[in-house]
Amino acid sequence: MLLDREGPLKALLASARSAALGHGSTVVVEGEAGIGKTTLLREFAEHSDHGCRVLWGWCEALITPCPLGPLQDMGQLLDARVAALLNQAASPERLFPAVLNALQHASDPVILIFEDVQWADNATLDLIKYLGRRISLLPTVLVLSFRSDEIGADHPLTRVLGDLPSASVSRLTLQPLSPEAVAALTEQAGRCADDLYQVTAGNPFFVTELLASKTGPGRGRRPHI
Repeated sequence: MLLDREGPLKALLASARSAALGHGSTVVVEGEAGIGKTTLLREFAEHSDHGCRVLWGWCEALITPCPLGPLQDMGQLLDARVAALLNQAASPERLFPAVLNALQHASDPVILIFEDVQWADNATLDLIKYLGRRISLLPTVLVLSFRSDEIGADHPLTRVLGDLPSASVSRLTLQPLSPEAVAALTEQAGRCADDLYQVTAGNPFFVTELLASKTGPGRGRRPHI
């Protein structure tokens, strides 16, 4: 169940419709770990117009991060020339214009989802800045998700986002679930909604994990809705 996320989902779908008209944008989805960013984005991908291509890529918390990890994940799905340049470890001076060209000439709107950009390597940050400064003229939505509790004022991502044109950037901050949403989730589980909300503070990951466990707050008690 996707609860308390109607507003962010509506904003994401609106950005996809604008991209289909040639007015692209960057959408930042932020929130603490476990707040449901990926769940929201999966719902967005499922409900976006079938004419859109949705491409996913991830940043990893590796000791030696893979350069351009999200773009590497998309590979051939984005464009054959881009994939070939990635295989050649081409320089950004060659690779970035090829990505831009692929998006400019895409037959359908493209949604690029870069997950966990709090772990983005420098090359990925450069790509975000490169695309973000040109995104308004592309049939593209660049979606960036990150853990806000791992980003400070001196984080490189903060500086990159600050350099993007504000008119083409929207930020969606996901909040914890409300007590009513937690109650809706516990209704079929025979758990105590009040206890569960107090323990989890409405974090969707902790709520679902405790509901799936055999022990936990309010186990066997009727939920209060």
